[in-house]
Amino acid sequence: MRFQTKLLYTYSLLIVLLVAVISILFYSYSSGVFERNATGTYELLCTKLSQQLDNIFKPMDFISTNLISDASFKSALATLGSLDGRDPGNFYFTTEALQIIRNLLSSYSIYKNFYSVVVFNGKGDFFSSNFMNHKELSIPPSMIPTLPWIGRATEAAGRSVAVSPYDDRWRAEGRARVFGRARIVPGTNFDLGYIEVQNRYEDLEPLLAVPDKEFVRVLVLQPDGETFYQSESLSSELIGFYRSEPARAGRAVGFQPNPITREPEFISSTTSAYTGLTVTLVLNRRILLAPLGFIRSISIAIAFFIILFSMAYTWVSSRQLARPLRLIKARMEETELSNLPLDAPIVHPNDEVVALDRAFRSLTGRLDEAIRHELDSRTAWMQARMDSLQAQVNPHFINNILTVIANRGLESGDARIGDICNGVAAMLRYSTSTEERSATLADELEHARTYLFLMQQRLEDRLQYVVDAEPGVELARVPKIILQQFIENSISHGYQHSPKAMSIAVLASVAGDRWFVEITDDGEGFPPDRLEALNERLEAIALGLRSGIEETGFGLGGLGLLNTYSRLYLFYHGDLLWTLENRESGGARVLIGGPLECDDGEARCRGS
Repeated sequence: MRFQTKLLYTYSLLIVLLVAVISILFYSYSSGVFERNATGTYELLCTKLSQQLDNIFKPMDFISTNLISDASFKSALATLGSLDGRDPGNFYFTTEALQIIRNLLSSYSIYKNFYSVVVFNGKGDFFSSNFMNHKELSIPPSMIPTLPWIGRATEAAGRSVAVSPYDDRWRAEGRARVFGRARIVPGTNFDLGYIEVQNRYEDLEPLLAVPDKEFVRVLVLQPDGETFYQSESLSSELIGFYRSEPARAGRAVGFQPNPITREPEFISSTTSAYTGLTVTLVLNRRILLAPLGFIRSISIAIAFFIILFSMAYTWVSSRQLARPLRLIKARMEETELSNLPLDAPIVHPNDEVVALDRAFRSLTGRLDEAIRHELDSRTAWMQARMDSLQAQVNPHFINNILTVIANRGLESGDARIGDICNGVAAMLRYSTSTEERSATLADELEHARTYLFLMQQRLEDRLQYVVDAEPGVELARVPKIILQQFIENSISHGYQHSPKAMSIAVLASVAGDRWFVEITDDGEGFPPDRLEALNERLEAIALGLRSGIEETGFGLGGLGLLNTYSRLYLFYHGDLLWTLENRESGGARVLIGGPLECDDGEARCRGS
């Protein structure tokens, strides 16, 4: 997949996720705030509706209380209830009582403020302030028990009770739906009658009207559970749920699923301490949040355009960002061995592109240097192979000549000449053999012993030497021809200004899993400044080898202590002991050591 396409997909997905998350969070927050505001508002509205009902009932209770407080009113009701109106002897008293009640009900305040104030007793005497619609002067006593509020008024024992809306049964013509308050007029020995204060149902509807009624149900219940008012027709099952749910212990707040309708609803209830009526408001969350659908649609449309614009912007910007990469890619594709290294830099206003081109040109420069180094190495390797082939011819010839000389010495009776020739031939075979780059320490000690023997033949009494080894150290693998370098230094430099006889000791030992070789002499030792410079040079070589920088001249034909140190360091991968110092008694001391066994094939020390 192209880098530009990856950028486009990555940033487009990021933008889609961000827009989706922000839109969801915004809608969730908005709906949550809307819900909290709505529930808080309708809780206050529920309390307000209950108070408004109290306010509309209080004047009704005032009128009925005022009538009961009038002694003539109660006396008139008592007269009508105790005297037989059909008896001519009681005609005067009953007529006067009727007139008193009619006069009291003909008050302008009653006529002005109420639909009707109805007074009747158990004998059927009937009085109404609305004489235009209520023509009856009496009612059948059997009708009284059928009135829906009679039972509540009887239980209230003189206190006012709410009368649920019903069709006015006292009206002679037409229909009128009324509601009101009613009470019993208590007497000394028996109830004197009943008072019902009525108002039109049309006056109740505006009082209980709520804003946005399409998602709010209004329900008013009597203390005994009878429905006083409902804003819409509800089933008895729903009314029973709304009646019991507010009183249920442990009811969760907020919107909860209605088990009957399966709709999420919020129920707020307030029970009036004055009337005992319970006002319940039911909010439907689905319908409540319906107006937010427009906001949701607008949010989706905005999110779509943001995503569309962002994708277009990302596509354009990704092309701009990928253009420098295309430049570098084209430059890489044009790069060949023939045009290394690249000299002309890319000129571009973007610093990153210039830095990337600089890094690429640096890489091509290093690559060109590595290729040249490899070519030089291959040339040197080929030359070394030619030299090796030539070296394999010359030792054969020299060995043959040495054998001839040794035989002539034996023929002339001088065995010493044969020993010298055999020693030189052994050294020649050991140093010119290229089959293995390493040898056992026993072979290396034997080579050192042969070299010292030959040097003793040359120097005669001026050289004394000792070569010895502890058991178990002879099998240690070491690079070839490492001890000869130290012996040559002792002979060449240790006695340069001293005429005394040379004494050189080569002692090999073992400790744990490591071998050690100590070479000592009793000569002049190392000059202090030379020893310090030598140790500094050895530290620099070790640092270069650890960094992967190898110096040339470390083959078998190389000379010097630095060459020997480098070969040992590479052979043991830095796990070696190397000490150069002057002895207190005079002379030099060299101590080298390494792992007891080493695999020459992989050049990895195994230990023992």
